[in-house]
Amino acid sequence: ITYTVTLSNPAQTPVTVTLSNGQTITVEAGKTQGSVDFETPANDVYNNGSTVSVTIESATGGNFEQLTPNPTPAQTTINDSVDTTTATLTATPSVTEGGVITYTVTLSNPAQTPVTVTLSNGQTITVEAGKTQGSVDFETPANDVYNNGSTVSTTITGATGGNFEQLTPNPTPAQTTINDSVDTTTATLTATPSVTEGGVITYTVTLSNPAQTPVTVTLSNGQTITVEAGKTQGSVDFETPANDVYNNGSTVSVTIESATGGNFEQLTPNPTPAQTTINDSVDTTTATLTATP
Repeated sequence: ITYTVTLSNPAQTPVTVTLSNGQTITVEAGKTQGSVDFETPANDVYNNGSTVSVTIESATGGNFEQLTPNPTPAQTTINDSVDTTTATLTATPSVTEGGVITYTVTLSNPAQTPVTVTLSNGQTITVEAGKTQGSVDFETPANDVYNNGSTVSTTITGATGGNFEQLTPNPTPAQTTINDSVDTTTATLTATPSVTEGGVITYTVTLSNPAQTPVTVTLSNGQTITVEAGKTQGSVDFETPANDVYNNGSTVSVTIESATGGNFEQLTPNPTPAQTTINDSVDTTTATLTATP
């Protein structure tokens, strides 16, 4: 700001003018004006535009009969130059399902008043006055047995406060990878404990968790069992050899060769065989004697 004193008549000797801001201006002999410069505070990022008002406190010299200061203040409006403060969101890079993501907002300049930042997931973060960072925790869905690892992407939807000239959210999303923790689902095979020869054995597969998609189980006897989505069991029937007259009761042992589907993190067949005892049904064979009549 340049302050200028103007005399209504030329000074015969130097005139010293003292201003209310403490500065002085000298008007040289023979002249009517003198000036002095005043530097305003440096540019910053805060809302602080203002009006500066300065008056003449005293004026001496010049060999005037009477030198009277004009009491009207000299006013200057100091306009803000708009500087941007950026709010940037970061997050925990990766967590295991059921873990906690920490979201952190970082301001490029300290806040003069509290800043409230709203996230796209509905949460809010407060950055306190005098600080540049604030955080909030977000709990991911609990651990389960299904393949559902994913990436969570969150952005800033609003930021207010701080007395900044302009507070602008960084649009870059904060991303977190949610890793599956591998939990095992077991497929167990059971069978009808015993049948009479010629009877039917029912093989049943039971899953320890419901399938999200169909599960196909292949048995060691070549048969397959399908467990439908949303269920834990599926069955298939096997016909034993027809009844005969010979001693041929036996035990049939069948295992799971493979199991696929269900969208499980890990689907493991139980290796224990399903056993069925096939009992002989007792049929009589008759020995008849004949002779020469």
